This record gives sequence, C-alpha cells and structure tokens, in this order.
Amino acid sequence: MTIKELIQEASALIETDRHVVRAIVEGDFDSLPTLIAEFRDKKIRVQSGLSKLSVIEGADDSTRETLSRVQREFPTDSVLKKIESSDEEGDSFYELSDQEASDIGSDLLYSWISHHEYVRNIFKVNTLILQTTIPSALRQYILEARNCFALEQNNAVISMCRTILEAAAKDLCEKKGFFEPHGEKVIEINPEVFNQLIKAISKGKLKRRAIKIYYREACPVVHGDMSVKADQALRVLRETTDVIQQLYSLNE
Repeated sequence: MTIKELIQEASALIETDRHVVRAIVEGDFDSLPTLIAEFRDKKIRVQSGLSKLSVIEGADDSTRETLSRVQREFPTDSVLKKIESSDEEGDSFYELSDQEASDIGSDLLYSWISHHEYVRNIFKVNTLILQTTIPSALRQYILEARNCFALEQNNAVISMCRTILEAAAKDLCEKKGFFEPHGEKVIEINPEVFNQLIKAISKGKLKRRAIKIYYREACPVVHGDMSVKADQALRVLRETTDVIQQLYSLNE
C-alpha cells in the first residue's frame, strides 16, 4: 500500500465512523451492523498499512492530521466496546480470523524477512553451555538476543548484549555474596557500577573482553551514536556468549 492509498483508506475510515455515529443518532439501527462491519474492515486495513511504516517523513499538514487521527480512538470504538462487554461469548470485533491473520502476517513478515533467512541466521548463533543454572530473566535476555539476530534487528542485538552482561554480573556478584538476594526485584546499576561488578568476578583478558563489549561495542549503540550491520552484531553476540560462558565457569 502506497502512502497515497493509505491516506485514502484512512479518510474512508474517518468517514465511515461518521456514518456509524449518524446512524446511532438517527436511530437507523437497520444500517448499523453493516456500517460497523465496514468500519472494522477499514480499520484493520489501515492498521495493516501503518504497521509496515515505523516512520513517515515529509508529511504535509493534511496527511499528518489524517494519519494521526486514525491512530486515536473513534466514537465507533466506544460503541464496539459496549457491544463486546454485553456479549456473553466475549467475542471481539478486532479478533482476526485465522485466515485474516495469515494473510496480513504473510504480507507484513515476509515483506522484510523469510523463514529461510530466519533459519540461516539462527544457525549462526552459538548456544550457551553451562554447568550451573542462571536466572530466568537472563535466560530470556539471551533468547531475545538470538531472536533479534535471526530477525535481523542488529542494533537490538547489541543492546541486548549489554543487558546480558549486566544481568550476568549482578547474578554472579549476588551468588558471591556481594549483596543480598533480590529475587524478582530489578537492581539498577550504571556503567560505573558495572565496572566494579565485572572486576569482582573476572580479571585479565576476560575482564578486558567484557569491558570492551559493554563500553566500546554496546554503549555507542545504546546511546544512539552508532548503528551496526549483521556481521558486527553476530561478532558481538558470539563474543558476549563466550564471555558469559567463561564468567560462569570461572565463578562456579
């Protein structure tokens, strides 16, 4: 869908919302089901079109006003909520059918990556092998970093590598008794604190590798000073995985 087509669809959605409101005000309940179904279909098409665009640049006032309007709630949305709340089966008007989800999903996902690319990418990522157990949050961060690389979200990979290092450093320092067990509570640290933590659980080349990833590789990306490509993301992710593995081996 081009920007011009998206604007046309958005304008049609706004107009359909007006028709729904008019039908309710005038008591035209015979037309209401058809109008609501039309509103739903138009809104899904508009949302599908917008979801492909993270940023729209150079928009004139009319375009900005129209596309901003369709991302806010409509009077018809309020009507649908009331209908849904009184529906004993709890069905949602915006619940996509399997076919709709498949059609929209294929269009959105495969427009920028295929399952072939995903598999080829995930095969490049090393798996962490440990004797000990790690916190569930750290396990989730590692999974997210792997998936980010497989989905070609390279800057996110680097950011997750920094998060992985922080989470591992906090876990190992806690296990060594440097501070009280925190359970599910997040312990906030800054770069200066990380430097102290990593020194407490590593030394020599391993410490230098961790510090390099955290400060030289990750910080410029996290703070918006640099963007990376796939080869660099993979290198840093592999390096991070290896450093984490060695940190846990050293502190078991």
